[in-house]
Amino acid sequence: MKRKEILIIIGVVIVCLCAVLGMKLLNKETDSDPNATPKETPTGQWVAIVHRNGVAQWFDSGVDAEYTVTGDYGEMTVEVKDGRWHVEHVECPNQNCFQMGWDDGTGFMPITCIPNNIFIATSQWVEGYLEQ
Repeated sequence: MKRKEILIIIGVVIVCLCAVLGMKLLNKETDSDPNATPKETPTGQWVAIVHRNGVAQWFDSGVDAEYTVTGDYGEMTVEVKDGRWHVEHVECPNQNCFQMGWDDGTGFMPITCIPNNIFIATSQWVEGYLEQ
């Protein structure tokens, strides 16, 4: 091979490597969208705690746990147990979200805390809400 042909091949390889690295960086930026439903398959269903039109926390309803988020008025703790979730503790004056009880995603309305500007809903409900 001539020197010119070798330089052309090296140039093509460098362009290809740059293209592959650029695609990987673009995929990382797309994957890091906090409002996007997680790609992993959940044990139960994906549920989001939404604050001010953005997802503050995703959780799998099939995994028993507690999650604490901060809203406009104060902190809210959500307990997840046996495929259901409820507000365990909240810092707000009226406690309506606490009184809404347990939810499993089949209800008409998600758990909502107006003073904190927070609601808790399934991924299908959240995706429809955030698209508006």
